[in-house]
Amino acid sequence: MNHLAHCLLSGESESVLLGNFIGDYVKGSAWKLYPPGVQYGLLLHRHIDSFTDGHAIARRSVHRLRPVAGRYAAPVNDVLYDHLLAIHWDKYVPVSLDTFAESTYLRLSAQTDLMPPELQERLPRMVAGRFLQGYGERAGLAWIMDRFSMRLGQKFDAESIISHFFDQINLYSEDFTGFFPELQESVRNYRPVSDII
Repeated sequence: MNHLAHCLLSGESESVLLGNFIGDYVKGSAWKLYPPGVQYGLLLHRHIDSFTDGHAIARRSVHRLRPVAGRYAAPVNDVLYDHLLAIHWDKYVPVSLDTFAESTYLRLSAQTDLMPPELQERLPRMVAGRFLQGYGERAGLAWIMDRFSMRLGQKFDAESIISHFFDQINLYSEDFTGFFPELQESVRNYRPVSDII
């Protein structure tokens, strides 16, 4: 799962939201340097990633993507699943995506001092581009995929991947709607090992 799901699955806590949002930028044991709530969010981020990577339905989607996305199939699937979350949003969330996104931008922007420097620099541009809402549109998805390929340091054929995805969107949607409720349940039940925070 990518930014949209990680933010949604953080719940109401500002600290957990921050930790979950910065999770890809905090490596190894560096999570221990943060306040307890942020630590929880960082570990929750890792739990979400691990659960997703190991889930049979998500792996089926990754396998379907492999011919067009190659070794990047798993992280690309995370981005595409965020698109599916955006278009199926009303099934899972009682407030609109716009309302959620605008609130999330405010909550994140108020905590930039705890973000890694790269995110401190990037967040204003991300917010200005309304990156969370972008997951819901094909053009926004193309923009996100392009930025994603830049972050990987290697270009891939984002347009071919997106075309493949939309050609088979019913299959990917079926996968997602089977997978996401189980991820939500796993997050609800998640408790980090008690002696680490």
